[in-house]
Amino acid sequence: MSDRMLRSEEFCQKQPLLLEHLKAVLTYNQTKNLTSISDLAAGKVLHIEDSLAILPEVEKAPSGALADLGSGAGYPGIPLALATGRQTTLIEANKKKAAFLQGFVSDNDLADQVTVTELRSEELAQTHAGSFAVVTARAVAELPVLLELAAPLLSEGGHFVAMKGRPEESELLRGNQAAEKLCFSLVSKRSYSLGDQENKQQRCVLVYEKRGQSSFTLPRRPGMAAKRPLA
Repeated sequence: MSDRMLRSEEFCQKQPLLLEHLKAVLTYNQTKNLTSISDLAAGKVLHIEDSLAILPEVEKAPSGALADLGSGAGYPGIPLALATGRQTTLIEANKKKAAFLQGFVSDNDLADQVTVTELRSEELAQTHAGSFAVVTARAVAELPVLLELAAPLLSEGGHFVAMKGRPEESELLRGNQAAEKLCFSLVSKRSYSLGDQENKQQRCVLVYEKRGQSSFTLPRRPGMAAKRPLA
């Protein structure tokens, strides 16, 4: 077992809500699609361990609220909220997924710390521009799209933490091109692995810092970041 897996297991013991959340995800998943993972052991690795793997990057971000783009079943948003104590907003436009998240938050008395919104990130940015010190995203879209969605939500100096599998060089290049247009700087890039030696999976986490305001108005209309990406 890897050191990170051991730390994840230890954290689960300290934060039983992590396991309660995963069990709730797997139960809900039996009737409504939340995740492709249906096994508790796999969920511990591919959901909990993966979410906590970026804890060092999130802890290095400025103090303040966290927003999780396309939160889905609540990863990495809920584990990071429990681990950091940050005020956290889970952004999930899918009504069924948002309803699951809201139910879990309400049932476990997390409403004082965790907010669930069905708004798209572009809509949330209309009322919460610059409200977040850190924005996270896990495998939601390509980097140019994610950077544009994160930009208006972040305060100046805030960090965007992007979780990727093994991104192609072309995506990384376009990400850097979009970052330049959006006044982001890439401050770190780290590879890590999940699971044991027999089932090891490679991942990557990239951190961009917002250094100023872009020269054009954000957010654009919902969907435009994906239809007409900046790079």
